[in-house]
Amino acid sequence: MKNPLNKRYFRELKNDFGKYIALCLFLIVTIGFCSGFLVADGSTKGAYDESFEKYNIEDGHFILAKEADSSLIDKLEKENLSIGQLFYKDVDRKNNHTIRLYKNRTKVNKACLMDGNMPKADDEIAIDRLYGENNNIVIGDKIDIGNKDYKVTGYIALSDYSALFKNNTDMMFDANKFSVAIVTDKAFDDVETEAKYCYTWNYTSDSEKNMSDKQLTKKSEKIQDILTESGLLTDYVLQRDNQAINFTGEDMGGDMVMVLLYIVMAIIAFVFGITTRNTIEQEAGAIGTLRASGYTKQEMVRHYFVLPALITFIAAVIGNILGYTVMKFYVASMYYGSYSLPTYVTKWNADAFNLTTVIPCIIVFVVTLIVLNVSLRISPLQFLRHDLKKNKKSKVVKLPNFKFKTRFRLRIIFQNTSTYITLFLGILFASVLLMFGMMMSPLLTNFKDRVLDSKIANYQYILKAPIEVDDKDTEKYAVSAFNTTDSEEEITIYGVNEDSKYINTKNIPDTRNQVLVSKGYMEKYGLKENQTIELKEKFGSKKYKFTIKGTYIYPASLCIFMTRENFNKVFDKDKDYFCGYFSNKKLDIDDMYVASIITEKDLTVMSDQLEDSMGQAFYLFWGFATLIYIIVIYILAKMIIEKNKQSISMIKILGYTDKEVSSLYNIATAIIVIASMIICVPISEYIIKYIYYVMMKDFNGWLDYYIAPWIYPGMVLIGVVCYFVVHIIQMKKIKKIPMEQALKNVE
Repeated sequence: MKNPLNKRYFRELKNDFGKYIALCLFLIVTIGFCSGFLVADGSTKGAYDESFEKYNIEDGHFILAKEADSSLIDKLEKENLSIGQLFYKDVDRKNNHTIRLYKNRTKVNKACLMDGNMPKADDEIAIDRLYGENNNIVIGDKIDIGNKDYKVTGYIALSDYSALFKNNTDMMFDANKFSVAIVTDKAFDDVETEAKYCYTWNYTSDSEKNMSDKQLTKKSEKIQDILTESGLLTDYVLQRDNQAINFTGEDMGGDMVMVLLYIVMAIIAFVFGITTRNTIEQEAGAIGTLRASGYTKQEMVRHYFVLPALITFIAAVIGNILGYTVMKFYVASMYYGSYSLPTYVTKWNADAFNLTTVIPCIIVFVVTLIVLNVSLRISPLQFLRHDLKKNKKSKVVKLPNFKFKTRFRLRIIFQNTSTYITLFLGILFASVLLMFGMMMSPLLTNFKDRVLDSKIANYQYILKAPIEVDDKDTEKYAVSAFNTTDSEEEITIYGVNEDSKYINTKNIPDTRNQVLVSKGYMEKYGLKENQTIELKEKFGSKKYKFTIKGTYIYPASLCIFMTRENFNKVFDKDKDYFCGYFSNKKLDIDDMYVASIITEKDLTVMSDQLEDSMGQAFYLFWGFATLIYIIVIYILAKMIIEKNKQSISMIKILGYTDKEVSSLYNIATAIIVIASMIICVPISEYIIKYIYYVMMKDFNGWLDYYIAPWIYPGMVLIGVVCYFVVHIIQMKKIKKIPMEQALKNVE
């Protein structure tokens, strides 16, 4: 004999087709994105991790003022180090982009040829793939570098430049205006720019390759002492501190995506639980009849469990297929649009399958089973009487003497409290995502504007040695870089003239060891006026304490300002010592005396690169949040209409039109939706602000927190538009409810 419950599956699916399609679509998109992200993330992370051994990445490097002699190399090699030469030359293009030229690497930090060929002729060059794509340079094009044109023969990814940091101290890499490149040995030697004498080292013994952090620090100090004694050391970077190598790996990881997935799954599970409860309430009479006919509670649980479980399983399967086909390439393109990674190869990720399929299915299954077991534990007679409360009904809330429609809407809201709570949580989650997606581009634009508004000068020259310049518009200053004692983050200390025309020096204290601190430095480390801070030398053991006497608005970097006189006293310099010039025009200084020049492009590189590399992600959050708005509002608004079918039918019998019925039920939902959106705006900002500050703590540098004023009404407007779409759909649903519904006794 056929089981009569089987026929009911198709009827339930037909009646709730819109709801199940919406839930299925939501799950497919969420699981598809998360699965694709984890697959792409795992594959790119695998390629990145393998590159350390495959391309023999350095354990550290140092730069000397001149080429090392054999005695210094011998001292270093006695410490079980393999020393390699990696000299480079920074050459500017006519568009002010900087190309860092290297000879071909054969032993350490080897190059991955992504496309084309390595240069063979002296007028050929292989450039970084990402720089080429960002600047529309294709293989076969000619590009100017210095006073010479080179033909691009290939795209490369250098293993020690997966993130294109020009300097290790930069707040952000720059894949738009900076590139590394390979030329022939002769072409390199022919470039007139002075070479940077960069040397790499690799540990030669297995024990040293597997040192603990403490042992590595001790070993590093020993190497640094040898180099410091030579008097030639200008830069020293361990592999673990090298942003060009490690920034990419640190950025990889799906923690935030997994948090996103499980929050969405928790909401979906809650929605499934409420929809299942709603279905049971609608079919109470039929359930009572079946229970009275001999069907057990567990048989009914299994019956009502099938559709939610099936929908979740189908969505998980389709989502994974979508993740492994379409989404993985989209996410991989985001990584490859930001970083110079070696060739991408998709790898099966068992963790991704478990995290995006097995666990979400378990979450939905468990929640649905709990709701079903709780809902179906009452007696068959109670089902037949539509008395679904195990306990006695709570006392009806007495309402003030409002107008009829107002009291009716309030009753609807009170009767559907759990549904509206879920709706609020869904809107809150969507609001957080939406605010994050909407705020970042304006935040970066605002940061860029503030950096340009507060710039000290058009040109900041940092000199290798003091050299006099005969120009009335220039101004001498002293500068040095130190590290914080706890996080090892670089802090720049400026010593400026007391009568500076480039910096507002009115508030800079003239007392020894008293300073002004940049606002970003204050915010990042939670500093306050009159607090003492301690900094230490980058290449030494000396520490210095300073008292904060105020804040200086200079968002371009984390820095300290003091008078040049105090700077020279504190750091034991000559009275007239300086090492740089502020100028609003380019100065005629021989390159051999210039360590670096800071211009507008250097100040805004952080915001430019973030906008370029993360722009797609911002819009993705925006779109995903809008999708959540529509689906959550649609599902829960639909449930409220379905739950009140008989009441709606009765109102129609009493003469109310479809429009009037809608004004009762849809307006009640609209009130909750709009109120939720307005309430969620400040809550979302509080959550976002907390997440932002935690996120920026691990960031090298600081971006001031900012939300454009138009975002607040913009979020509410997007939510209202989403609800308007749902409102139109629900109007059609109300029109389809017949008047005879109220006269029917549920089967």
